[in-house]
Amino acid sequence: FADAAGQPSPVEHFWSLAIEEQFYWLWPLVFVALSRRATDPGRRLRFVVWATVATGLSAPAIAAVWGGDAVYWATPARASEILVGAVVAFIGHPRRATEAVQRRLWRWVAPAGLAMLALAVVLFPSSGGPAFAGFLPLVGLLSAAVLFALERSAGSPTHRLLSLRPLVGLGRISYGVYLFHWPVFVVIDRRRFDLDDAPLLAVRLLVSVGLALVSYYALERPIRTLELGRPRLVATWSLGGTAAVVLVSIALVPAAVGDYWSSKAVDEAVSAARIDPPGTAELIPLVPSSAPTTPPGTTTTRPGMPTTAPGTSITSPETTAAPLPRLERPVRIVVGGDSTAEALGAGLALWAGERPDLAQVSLLATVGCGFLRGGDLFVGDWRPVAPTCDEWFGSRFIAEVEAVRPDVVMLHSTSWDVLDHRWEDGTVRNPFDPEFVGRLSADYATLTERLLEAGVTRVVWVRQPVPNPFWLGERQDQEDPSRHQVVYDVVDDIAAARPLSVRVVDLPAWLASEDLVDDRDSRPDGVHWSPTAALDITRRFLGEQLVRAALGIE
Repeated sequence: FADAAGQPSPVEHFWSLAIEEQFYWLWPLVFVALSRRATDPGRRLRFVVWATVATGLSAPAIAAVWGGDAVYWATPARASEILVGAVVAFIGHPRRATEAVQRRLWRWVAPAGLAMLALAVVLFPSSGGPAFAGFLPLVGLLSAAVLFALERSAGSPTHRLLSLRPLVGLGRISYGVYLFHWPVFVVIDRRRFDLDDAPLLAVRLLVSVGLALVSYYALERPIRTLELGRPRLVATWSLGGTAAVVLVSIALVPAAVGDYWSSKAVDEAVSAARIDPPGTAELIPLVPSSAPTTPPGTTTTRPGMPTTAPGTSITSPETTAAPLPRLERPVRIVVGGDSTAEALGAGLALWAGERPDLAQVSLLATVGCGFLRGGDLFVGDWRPVAPTCDEWFGSRFIAEVEAVRPDVVMLHSTSWDVLDHRWEDGTVRNPFDPEFVGRLSADYATLTERLLEAGVTRVVWVRQPVPNPFWLGERQDQEDPSRHQVVYDVVDDIAAARPLSVRVVDLPAWLASEDLVDDRDSRPDGVHWSPTAALDITRRFLGEQLVRAALGIE
């Protein structure tokens, strides 16, 4: 749910602990079975070596078949790195009578291995590269070689360096450092602390090490030295601690988690409202019949109404327009965008279920995807724009639109396209950077043009309201109105260049006029509309604007 809200999860790094725990469950069972079937130590070692080689070779195969994410996160692709340690354990400690020549050779392996590991840390990108292509088993081998060499070169300069008390102490508390560092990095960031890079890193490291020390002396060491002569006491404390964690999680985690904008009723409404593909049959032209569908009204402009560039068509809440005509068939509406488009589109589907004579709606949104393509984006840490996003809006979305032949496509995305990005040159760029704006404009204009070329009559860009994830006021980048204004300006320019085919709907202005901007019941997580709120927005504002756009009337 943190990802859905566009913020980093403080427990995101637990994925690696999950892989370790899976190994700890399975390996003892495998070891017991191996010990019973192979009494010869040599046979046991050969089995473990072959298992390590097999899982190591599976990593690049998994990358080739299932992609970089699978090879980085999945247990089968990472098991070989832990099995390398099992191989080292099977080989055991060196004999004291190691020949002097061998000792001289091993003393060079350790510094060379450390240097290569340092290069990997510096040169491997945080997204993509060797780590996502199945080469991490080689890093495991390199680490094992360093450990093996250190045992066989006691007294060497590298051995003495790594035996310094501060480094040994860091190794002793390293589990706690790993466990606590990421929540610390999430909480202590530039949004909350106005610090430069170096002081910010220093504070983060000091807090992480401090928490790890407290954890080591207060929890880890007492547990390691605990006498297990009273299993009932141990079981009681374990179950009690687990129950306490569950209760604290229930109490502290916001109630609005998960895709709360989706339910069985909403899914049924979305399915019922979906556009029927026309196939080869000709569509009935979208023309009015005779009687209006809404009461007569007049068009007025109040003082303070937003102004726009010449040719830009922005439907504002300040306008009371002429009534809608009655139609010969429903308006065919497709919704594209991220999870906020999906949540808003749920209201459109519910509304279409109430007014099947007026609209059909198909949701073609994809969670976690904005319209700005390629590169990496910063969400607490740098992560690549998912290839599925580029694929979706690059080809699959257009193909889906061509299949259903809508009258109007509504495009809506909230946070992803206002965050810092970096592309091929690695330079960090924000929405106030001309290069960023140029890419944003090009990608938005390209998507618009491709939709129009696919036969869509009107493209409607719906301005996104500024989010406030979980209403915590964390001053995240996505909460910056000036960043969203850059996106507003881009879509305004697109509409100004194509006044007959592109329209902008100013949803934030309507929300402000209805005092819904900070309504927490309407947006429980501060980002996504509830189905009730989305239906209300559609009934009172958005549905009519899309119908008017399809008909080309104000």
